[in-house]
Amino acid sequence: MLKMGSEELRPIPAFHNLSEIYNTEETLERERQRWSALVQSFVEEFGGQPNYIIRAPGRVNVLGEHIDYSLFPVLPAAIEQDIIVGIRPTATFPNKISVDLANAVKSYPNAELQLARDQELWSLKVPLPSKAKGWERYVVAVLLECLERFAEQLQDGAAGMEVMVSGTVPEGAGLSSSAAFVVGIIVAFLVANGLQEGVSRVQVVDIAMAAEHRLGLKSGGMDQAASILSVPNSLLHLSFYPSLKPAILPLPSSLTLVITNSMAPHSLADSAPDRYNLRVVENLCATRILLHTFGADAGVLSTTQRGSTGRLWLREALEHWAEDAHMDEETVYRNLLARIVGVLGKEGRDKNGWTKNQMIEESGMTAEDFEATFLAFIPIRATRFYLLQRVQHTLEESLRVCSFKRLCEASVATSDNRVSETGLVKELGALITASHVSMRDLYEATVPEVDDLQALCLQCGSLGSRQTGGGWGGAVISLLPSNRASDFLREVRKMYSLYRGLSVDELDKAAFITVPGSGAGFYPLMEGCKIV
Repeated sequence: MLKMGSEELRPIPAFHNLSEIYNTEETLERERQRWSALVQSFVEEFGGQPNYIIRAPGRVNVLGEHIDYSLFPVLPAAIEQDIIVGIRPTATFPNKISVDLANAVKSYPNAELQLARDQELWSLKVPLPSKAKGWERYVVAVLLECLERFAEQLQDGAAGMEVMVSGTVPEGAGLSSSAAFVVGIIVAFLVANGLQEGVSRVQVVDIAMAAEHRLGLKSGGMDQAASILSVPNSLLHLSFYPSLKPAILPLPSSLTLVITNSMAPHSLADSAPDRYNLRVVENLCATRILLHTFGADAGVLSTTQRGSTGRLWLREALEHWAEDAHMDEETVYRNLLARIVGVLGKEGRDKNGWTKNQMIEESGMTAEDFEATFLAFIPIRATRFYLLQRVQHTLEESLRVCSFKRLCEASVATSDNRVSETGLVKELGALITASHVSMRDLYEATVPEVDDLQALCLQCGSLGSRQTGGGWGGAVISLLPSNRASDFLREVRKMYSLYRGLSVDELDKAAFITVPGSGAGFYPLMEGCKIV
């Protein structure tokens, strides 16, 4: 695994040729046409061509599902599918900014966003219309965050923008179209105001997380980091403890990824209280009970890494009960796995779950403190809490990430061009499939459509397949030898029942081959020049 070192501290890159972004001739030709169409749409909408095109990719999480918010490492990668944003800076005023927003997809209505500053405080001057689809809210959140962060550099005012957006990241597939959009708008703001040279890529991650937090989205940083920090043909090994630490992990060159959308909508916001949010709370409650049981809870009611008073994330908590400070992380995970059944699974709670009162009794806290700390900070709906299953998934998934990383490093070390025929690749696939089983049985975060598609992918010859993304719908990722990917894709498209009746364009967006791609950047466009 290659440490990024100062790489993530470098500024946002400028691209001058699409071959710096896309890998194959087929993709290059398709994307030149798409980028040129964006320029043409921009001209028709705004009367002149954009000065820059910003590009921010979606991401796929190859392994490490639902463990980033507990601060365990994950393995995402940027994908070829992306958001591109054509921009032209407009007038600069000291106390107001105007952004004209348009989308290449006409079902998204145009919007004019006007923000004004009253003393030091920026706010939206005209409320968003009731018919707004939601993407405008992301732009407003980015503008507010950037205007506050760069107030000193923008004392004379911030440039307005004309903005045209085009996206190929499927919405609702768990591929982080929203994070790509947020990253794209941040880079657009920086470029429009000439700030890009002084802002590192890791700072962009921080800005993106803060912007999403303004919308009530408790992001762990994986999606944003993958969109801005990724490099071609490699996964990103992201550690979150004690701080965000990216490293490059090359994927064996003989392998490729295939993404297939289950067509079961992935909508975390609508069902968060009894799904995503509940899983976060179950992990936090389990961590508190383990800390108290092991006698390691003294002083825990203080501000933790995430700034959450009294709430300690599982990876942080490991420091409180590790038997040896020099013990490697895998040994720590395995030791804890051996101990949790006796604590979290006692008295039939391995099958029946925990009630709220049982959790309070075992937490070492008053009912008032426990409820305020763990049950009231985000909306949840539950009468039973399945603590053992959630922690078991978290620790076993973390061990799978460790094993996957070790196998990829071994592949690089051997430089074996025949790696697709070795047991190593089969092991990689088995880890991916085991992750799906855990998400289905322990985390209970899949749906029948996803399970059916995952089984079909294995039947059609994938080395390993799993649900990817936040869960309860979305996409399945499959690991394939590169020379078998096209046949596999053709077979799945033919056999998956929910693909029947889709147009060619819809099918191309629902099921596709991808390779780990580059992170976000900007493309300067000279007047009258073509996209190259």
